[in-house]
Amino acid sequence: MLLDDLVFRLPRRATDTWELGEECLDFYKLKRLVDQYETFFGRRADFAADHLLELGIFGGGSMAFWYECFRPRKHVGIDIKRRTDSPYFCRFVASREAQERVKTYWGISQDDVAAVTRIVDTEFDGRLDLVIDDASHFYAPTRSSFQILFPFLRPGGHYIIEDWAWAHWRDVPLSPKFLARASQLTTLVSELVAAVGTNADVIRHIDVYQGFAVLERGPARLGPRPFDLDDHVYVRPRRAERAVGRIFSKSAQLLHRLRRPIA
Repeated sequence: MLLDDLVFRLPRRATDTWELGEECLDFYKLKRLVDQYETFFGRRADFAADHLLELGIFGGGSMAFWYECFRPRKHVGIDIKRRTDSPYFCRFVASREAQERVKTYWGISQDDVAAVTRIVDTEFDGRLDLVIDDASHFYAPTRSSFQILFPFLRPGGHYIIEDWAWAHWRDVPLSPKFLARASQLTTLVSELVAAVGTNADVIRHIDVYQGFAVLERGPARLGPRPFDLDDHVYVRPRRAERAVGRIFSKSAQLLHRLRRPIA
């Protein structure tokens, strides 16, 4: 795939005889996912992502793609793998004269509270416009990242969780090792929907596509860290539900008797 002067390798389309060496960036996003992003951001042409944080960057292909889309003032990527930037990625950054704008942090887990918080404070001065989580896809670390980073988002900022629906994809092969460790992200998306229902001042809105879910930060002041999602989800006690159910049941019975013809 070509984007201006950049060459991206699409691993899902590779064959045994097709190899680009190191003169490219791996790009692990299917066309249907990119099309969904085009639909979402196409309706938000005025959205500015000056401060962009990515979780899970593999070899940097997604960073180059999103940098070209948004041209942020600061773009940081975090990945748990212990490696260094590829020569091709370094040339990409240099070609944009973006050495001070594009930074990568390797060997950082997405749920490392101290490390992730330090990076946001240092690189972004504690303020984010857009977070894209394409990291582990495991429930616990993904939830932890959200709780670390969501308070840093400005009101109106977006938090994206990619591939939340992997547990429902019949045509995507997943390794037994992954399945043995993973808990589906559908649970987290359900919790986030409940948070929207509880108080739209915290999460104002959620858009759910097959490939990703987008949360829009509301205007609420979330106070000092730590942020706990459980504190922002209210579930009516079941005892109260049963009481309400009994009231409606008795009302229905009374209405039924009143409607019966008088002998």
